[in-house]
Amino acid sequence: MKTSFPPAEHIKLQEQECRELLRILRGMGIVTADRAYAPGDVIYREGEYGDALYIVESGIVKLFKTYSGSKEATLRMLREWDIFGHLAFTGEAVQRAYAEAVTACKVIKVPKVFVERAIRREPEVALKLLTLSELRLVQYEELVRCLLPRETEVRLASLLPLLAEKFGAVEDGEVMIDLRLTHQDIAAMVASTRESVTKVLNELRNRGIVDMEGGRLRLRDRAELERISRS
Repeated sequence: MKTSFPPAEHIKLQEQECRELLRILRGMGIVTADRAYAPGDVIYREGEYGDALYIVESGIVKLFKTYSGSKEATLRMLREWDIFGHLAFTGEAVQRAYAEAVTACKVIKVPKVFVERAIRREPEVALKLLTLSELRLVQYEELVRCLLPRETEVRLASLLPLLAEKFGAVEDGEVMIDLRLTHQDIAAMVASTRESVTKVLNELRNRGIVDMEGGRLRLRDRAELERISRS
């Protein structure tokens, strides 16, 4: 039996505020661009001009930065009703990371000029954007906390419940993270190496704490993960 994993309050609030923002914008006659992307498509690149607000309508999007040539550091994995894109109204607005489609997805793009126009006409638009920006900051802070411990095991034990909260579904009392991740993908999220992540995941699997099925992680003992994350 499979049911949706109960989302945290900030995730539910994110969707609510995002839907309400779109309702207000469209009610004002603001034009949005709906775009479809295939897995691996680049939505924008780091350094490009930030000319719009982006909203994930469906699918999964990855934000990442590159370093040391070909290495990647994953900043966030986005799902429906997440907002992204660097949208500055003063000074130079350039994208601070790459945005790439992980799965087939649809993205709503609201050009910056229309966002500015809406803010001038309707103060509630500014309040919605402020709330959404604050919620985005909360999620960044949660991910940053995963990187504070030195041990890869502790970082993973902190990260996996966050992924479950956002992408998880309950199956027979266990949580399946409905997101195909390679060991390299996970390593990029916890600032570790693929070899270290593989070693830790094998240890967690042998202890019956997690399992991997078809590239998807199953959390079998969330209480033990929580204990490890606090060590």
